[in-house]
Amino acid sequence: MTSLAVRPFRLIQTLPDLQRLCRELSGQMVLGVDTEADSLYHYFPKVCLIQISTPQNTFVIDPLSIQTMDPLHPIFGDHRIKKVFHGADYDVRSLFRCFRIEVSNLFDTMVASQFLGEKEAALAAVVKNRFGIALDKKYQRANWSKRPLNHDMMLYAAHDSAYLIRLYVELEKALRSKGRLAWVEEECEILSRDSVVDGNPGHREAKRANSLKGHVPEGTKRAAPPLFRRFKGAGKLAARDLAVLEEILQFRESIAMKKDKPPFRIFPNSVIQKLVKAKPVHRAALKKVGDLPSDFVKRHADGVLGAIQRALALPGSGLPSFPKPPRPPQNRKKEARLKLLKTWRGLKAKDLKLDPGLMCNNQLLHAFAEHDPQHVDDLKAIEKMRVWQRKAFGKEIIQVLKGPHQSVTIPF
Repeated sequence: MTSLAVRPFRLIQTLPDLQRLCRELSGQMVLGVDTEADSLYHYFPKVCLIQISTPQNTFVIDPLSIQTMDPLHPIFGDHRIKKVFHGADYDVRSLFRCFRIEVSNLFDTMVASQFLGEKEAALAAVVKNRFGIALDKKYQRANWSKRPLNHDMMLYAAHDSAYLIRLYVELEKALRSKGRLAWVEEECEILSRDSVVDGNPGHREAKRANSLKGHVPEGTKRAAPPLFRRFKGAGKLAARDLAVLEEILQFRESIAMKKDKPPFRIFPNSVIQKLVKAKPVHRAALKKVGDLPSDFVKRHADGVLGAIQRALALPGSGLPSFPKPPRPPQNRKKEARLKLLKTWRGLKAKDLKLDPGLMCNNQLLHAFAEHDPQHVDDLKAIEKMRVWQRKAFGKEIIQVLKGPHQSVTIPF
């Protein structure tokens, strides 16, 4: 095993330095890119570092020290420059959310690894398997918003982009040899496009916008989807328990926003589960709830008890319910088609050494079974189906849908 090589990097902390760097980067054909954010430490997450590597050098840009990231817009928007990320989804959404940076000509080495059938697709695992280099993940959960950053933290950040170009070259070659390069390119194009659509201000950012105006309008918390929809196990709760859960979550969310901390750092979900079960309505009962944080009663008793009391006071007609999609009427022909499709997918994925869901997810299989297309061109009407899926598997899907009674041999 090769130890982590020490690669020099240049720290960019001023606007003139950033402008000079962008002029230098404009002549590159491919860049490795990564970011570091502070989502583990703040309610309103921000990009704290942007690491960019060329084949020769690595640069660590400090957005917290520079007035604007506008000089980077032409670089990331230039279709002639390949931008290589690993696990790009969070990075590209964050870049758009924080700086309105749009990324064109994106290549995601994690997506590429998955389409090559890699069992472990995390960057450290891929770099270790491909190059025999062990990436130190010591600072994976570091608070990147703190300043000054020590040299070891910046070196850690620099290494996360330093191997991406080399990795891209190997993965592109492997994908091309398997005829899957177009598959990954389409997935990366969709990922890049969706980051602009979905990177608009969300639940937290909308609250922040209101708070920056000096107020949070009454009823704002109810305008967003209920928080319990993102709470594990909420779908199994009774209506009254769901009301208690929502009120406690809303209380925790308000404290998190005021303190600019992630909700789990106010108090964890395990505490909420105990409170929903016990439903204490006064301090004596609250103190009997086991394994609460030592300062919980002192800090949060009034807010939590108020939340529980409000939920218990709701009339039956005002209780929430967990949204459940309506069960479609039974369709035996559709179910038979779906069974054939799942069998085909399992065999095909095994042959290709791919995860079945990556090859064709359940949503698509249900759409095929529902619409029962009769020709490959009919598949163009199936929402969310990729072009690469239609070209690679379209004929086989149509043959499967014709059923076993047809004298058709499925090329598994």
